[in-house]
Amino acid sequence: MAMNRLSPLIARQDYTPARPFSEWSAPAAEAPAPTLSKDVRLFLTGWVGGLIFFGTLLL
Repeated sequence: MAMNRLSPLIARQDYTPARPFSEWSAPAAEAPAPTLSKDVRLFLTGWVGGLIFFGTLLL
């Protein structure tokens, strides 16, 4: 195989098979519950974004 200028930059990773789904052990209880302020901020961000998007679309 001929070498080109980019050959030294190519780094091939060793193949490691993915874990089977049955070995995943991350319980849902570890995930922190979103607070009300995060929910409100997400809602308002989407609402204002939609207002700007549709406002520019309609005007």
